[in-house]
Amino acid sequence: GECSDRSIFLLQVCLTTLLSAVVPITAHLIGLEVSFDADAGSSDRLQLLQHVSSKATSKCPSIPQEDSMDCGAGVRLCGILTLETGQGSGSYHHDKPSVHGLWPQVAPYGNSDCIGPQDSADPGQVYSCYLEENEAGSHQLEFEQHEWQKHGTCAGVANNSDFFSQVCELARGPLRVMAASKAAGLDISDTASQLQRSGFCVWSLISHSQITLSACAGSDGIWKLAPYTDFSNLCKWVAPPNPAPTPSPIPTQQCVPSKHGPPCSSNEDCVNMAGCVRCAHSGFCTDVKLR
Repeated sequence: GECSDRSIFLLQVCLTTLLSAVVPITAHLIGLEVSFDADAGSSDRLQLLQHVSSKATSKCPSIPQEDSMDCGAGVRLCGILTLETGQGSGSYHHDKPSVHGLWPQVAPYGNSDCIGPQDSADPGQVYSCYLEENEAGSHQLEFEQHEWQKHGTCAGVANNSDFFSQVCELARGPLRVMAASKAAGLDISDTASQLQRSGFCVWSLISHSQITLSACAGSDGIWKLAPYTDFSNLCKWVAPPNPAPTPSPIPTQQCVPSKHGPPCSSNEDCVNMAGCVRCAHSGFCTDVKLR
């Protein structure tokens, strides 16, 4: 056929034609099998493949069975990024996977601290990863406000903008893998396995067909997806440096260069004061001798 032509140029054309054909394309890469819909843009396909390739060496531990998360030694903030597969029922059934929220695992769900924000004001806009085609903006804003009040105000961030910007950025990569898995018809267990192979470490599978990923944050308030076994290495809090000691006040009953000494009315007032040699015309003892 056309693709058997020896011309490199024709071979390139054939490959391009195959990639754009109106049939599902299956990519086998480092054990990740992803089906792409023909309507997907080539840039999206390339980004996903590049992302999976970049994560190929990531190691995730087996999915833990614990009900409670341990942040580990020296770590004050740990939690889960909760993602919806879209395979649930009711409001949890939708065409595309989506982010639910970032939840610090405070008691009784774990031993994360609850560290409040610098500014606790509620969000007044819908952030990009919470935009839904079939949902009214007012509903999504109310949902964001719920997430902020219940979880974000314990996440050690500066404000709601800081929190939701981090949530959207954290969710970007995992949602691509989940979207490809959903397009391939994978169930929640297989989707979790694909996330694990892609370096996004799964903490648990929970109700409404949701998947949670383990995450932690250091003293800088920046959250990162990480294996729970590496929290202490990646998110250990650094103690603030000890403040410099306050300099001792200069005793008032002495004279130092370029400064007024104690007040005086005659030379006798300065005789027994350290560094003072006379009473100057200014009315202060001084260390400057008369020439």
